[in-house]
Amino acid sequence: MSEKTIVAWISRHPPLRAQIEELRSKLGEVEIVQITKTFRDAGDVLEEIEKANAEYAVVVLPLSMIARLVEYKGVTWLWAEMQGLHECVLSECKDFNPNTDVWLPLANSPKGRHMRFKAFHKIKAVKMELEPL
Repeated sequence: MSEKTIVAWISRHPPLRAQIEELRSKLGEVEIVQITKTFRDAGDVLEEIEKANAEYAVVVLPLSMIARLVEYKGVTWLWAEMQGLHECVLSECKDFNPNTDVWLPLANSPKGRHMRFKAFHKIKAVKMELEPL
């Protein structure tokens, strides 16, 4: 029997069916450990990932935290690319697919942002490139 690859899912939203299928196609059998707590800092995130004994981590976090996390080479860091499709009222949207899509409500509006999962990417680094104003 082959062992499952443990993937920490650092997000308040559970993975979509298409995301789970993509992870399985790339990594084989996976066990997804969702971690939804509020983190103090990148060290707190890393501690939870290590508790889960995860080899991979999908992170939906501020870029400043991700920049610190990718310095740790004991985990393969993953980014779920989501394509913005349009703003819509979910109950009226004919394009919404629950296997691939999320709908994020907009403040003070019946509309939300309709997003579709495209692919996973390995995060190698986070950098800011600046120039004078």
